[in-house]
This record gives sequence, C-alpha cells and structure tokens, in this order.
Amino acid sequence: MPGRRRCRRFFAELPAYPGVVEFTPEELEALRLADIEGLTQVEAAERMGVSQPTFHRILKEARKKASMAVVGGASVDVYGNVSRVFFCEECGYSWKEPFSPHVSDVVCPRCGASISLSFGRGRRGRGRGRRRGCRGD
Repeated sequence: MPGRRRCRRFFAELPAYPGVVEFTPEELEALRLADIEGLTQVEAAERMGVSQPTFHRILKEARKKASMAVVGGASVDVYGNVSRVFFCEECGYSWKEPFSPHVSDVVCPRCGASISLSFGRGRRGRGRGRRRGCRGD
C-alpha cells in the first residue's frame, strides 16, 4: 500500500514568458523520439542521423523551450521548412507532405492505401528502480 502524498514546498512564482517560443523541426523530432516513443538517446540519435552528444544538446534545448511554453504560458510556433515523410507499407512508396497538425488520415498517392498516424506507446520502466536513501514517497 503506498504511503500518503506529502505536501511539497514551492518557493518560486511562476514566470510569464511573453511572446512566442519557437521550435525547430529537429527539436520537435527529438522530443517525439525521446519522450513519446521512449527511445534511448543512442537509438534516437541513430534515427535522426546525428551523434548522441548532438542529440542530447538538441533534446536539452527542446525540453527547455517546452517547459517555458507550459509553465510560462507562452504560445508555440515551429519555424523552418517543416514536412512529414510518409512510407507506405503496402507498395513501399515514400513521399513528403507539408506539416499540418490537423491531418488525421493520409492516403498513399501511388496505391491508395490508408496510412496510420498513431504513435506507439513507447517503452515503460527501463529498470531504473527506486533511488536508494531517498525518504518519503
């Protein structure tokens, strides 16, 4: 049976970030691979075609910007030439389309098969376990 939830101390006021937080396509892809798909940094770096330290720097900056947007209430914008790359498993055809967050279903232009846009659940529990010597919780 878990213990009761204890009160946490909070000393800072939430800052307001006026303006817009701008993400690059690389930062969005790093967030997706690491936080949504649950890949390790080495696996995600291989998928993006960069080294692990470069991936770490991109991910660190993306998480900072995401925190600014969530905590500070800033609006989010994506800059750069952003497009999605699709691959049809039926006929093996791949193509690019401009990014649009409101697309729910994509159809292959060659064979007409429907392409799913659902994300995987990612991996859970990577064996980190509970920290030793930590009181509470």
